[in-house]
Amino acid sequence: MTDRRRFLKKSSFVLGAVTAGTVAPLNAGALEGSGCASRSLRRSAIFGWEVSNLNNNGANIYFEVAHGMVLESMEIDVAFMINSAPSAAGFAEVLCTAGLSRGGPPTFSSGPQVYPSFPTSSDFANVTVFNPNGLNVGFDGALGQGGLYEVILKTWVPGDGTASATSRNVHLEPFVGLHAGDFLFFHMDHGGVQGDAEMQMALGYTLI
Repeated sequence: MTDRRRFLKKSSFVLGAVTAGTVAPLNAGALEGSGCASRSLRRSAIFGWEVSNLNNNGANIYFEVAHGMVLESMEIDVAFMINSAPSAAGFAEVLCTAGLSRGGPPTFSSGPQVYPSFPTSSDFANVTVFNPNGLNVGFDGALGQGGLYEVILKTWVPGDGTASATSRNVHLEPFVGLHAGDFLFFHMDHGGVQGDAEMQMALGYTLI
């Protein structure tokens, strides 16, 4: 966790390859009503991706925004399950992130987790920890600009693998303006018992 926090708080990273397992697009498509020929009406699009055999590494996926729009809502489901019973009981966790890169593709760290880069936000001061009990506290040193979503899935995996799958649904209403040439990116990385992770999303937006 300390290494993960250290990666996430940095302001820039070298572009890295998507190396974790097999990345497969799922259910890519768009949903538009009969009146969506008008640029002023709300539209929606759906997309999904899965990373197989996550094993203390990670992957990213991203796409360019083709038209100016207001991103009004995001419905995101993420799920993790092990591939087989582990050799020993242990934890498993998957960090799931979504963000916005202005004016060009996002960049990622070169390590196995390939963390996305978030420039430090100038809208907030650095984070301060109040820790009178001397606990082991891991935290990001500053807030990252352009982050839209961050969820951590954690589960304990017993020796036989029973009841170790975990999932989460999050509904967001960011109401953020996007320009043609901006990019949306999505990240999943893993620690602990090996498994598969999947992210499905629905985006609601209005063209401007």
